[in-house]
Amino acid sequence: MNFDVEKQFLKALPHIKKWWFSVVCIPFCWVLADQFWMTLQWDITFAWLYDYPSLLTPFFFLIDNFLLIVHEAGHTFFGIFGSRFIGILGGTLFEILLPFLIFIYGWWNYNRIIAQLGLLLTAFAWTESSAYAADAVARRMPLIGNLPKSAHDFYNMFTMKGVLDDHMFYAWSMYWIGIIVLLAFLSYPVWEPKKYKSADIDIDL
Repeated sequence: MNFDVEKQFLKALPHIKKWWFSVVCIPFCWVLADQFWMTLQWDITFAWLYDYPSLLTPFFFLIDNFLLIVHEAGHTFFGIFGSRFIGILGGTLFEILLPFLIFIYGWWNYNRIIAQLGLLLTAFAWTESSAYAADAVARRMPLIGNLPKSAHDFYNMFTMKGVLDDHMFYAWSMYWIGIIVLLAFLSYPVWEPKKYKSADIDIDL
């Protein structure tokens, strides 16, 4: 009996190694999707007052603060181009771009965990940014350093481009991009690139 159990376990082991990260992160993905759905659908305060399950709170805290640092760094980096619009956009752009580059690195090097982590961070960045976009008119979201409402990134960008009235269209578009990336993260073991072992074959003619 024990031999059968061990045999079944060994048979399932490759699938466990392949899927464990996706399975473990399902609750995180569900909460992330739910939080920002409620933020856009009902009230912007869910973006910072959402009641996370206690076990997930540290993970959301770490990721949120990591992306916040990346966001602020993006303003500085893209600000060197001299355009006010690019400087403002740079925060959100870098917040999305850096995680995607992590994914590219993992994908290129056949590292499933790094690739999936990059996708997860990219999805988080898109969905989190959707809330920022949704707040463009009301501007209720607290800004870092107690900056005034006039410093709101999406208010300024949408105003510059004359699309402030369409802010919810952009917010929902960003949210659904985030959901698509989440699904890509969960299903990554299905479509990840395959690494084939090379073999040297000497043929004598």
